[in-house]
Amino acid sequence: MHFVLSLRRFILSDVDKLREYKIAFRGLGEGRHSFHFTMDNVFFDCFETTKGTVGQVDAVVEILKSSLLMEVKIKIAGVVKATCDRCLGELDLPIAGEMSLIVKQSGREEGNDDDYIIVAPEDDFIDLSVYLYEIYLLNYPIRVVHEEGGCDKSMQKVLDEYILEEDDKPIDPRWDELRKLINN
Repeated sequence: MHFVLSLRRFILSDVDKLREYKIAFRGLGEGRHSFHFTMDNVFFDCFETTKGTVGQVDAVVEILKSSLLMEVKIKIAGVVKATCDRCLGELDLPIAGEMSLIVKQSGREEGNDDDYIIVAPEDDFIDLSVYLYEIYLLNYPIRVVHEEGGCDKSMQKVLDEYILEEDDKPIDPRWDELRKLINN
């Protein structure tokens, strides 16, 4: 029983940490509204895949509200600490990106696509934490490396010692014969 209560407290504490990323849209009048959010260590620790991420990414959310729907435009920009895939050294990784969403109020839950969100009539707010997290992940590069010459010098020596260049390998003579066929 004690474990269940501890787990509930943990879950609630993560939800409480993300409370600031909710926008109460009921009180917004028609027109353009701007909001600013900061994704920092506390934000990243609320999601499993980004736990331990250090840095700060600022988000600007523009909402254009009309009587029928809301257009939400999110822009993020910031820097996080990352590990170089080549030398395993730490580097500052700039992150920037944009996302547009359409939010419509309806009693049906059908139709939620990537860029189209339906909220129930009884909902009072939009939780943007998931969308901020999504835009962060979509703009995080697949391969993270230092600029040319920025890698750790001792690790670069080890890499140079063990990595063979393709030009240094002997070429199978059968490939040369095939290349002759292509050139003709």
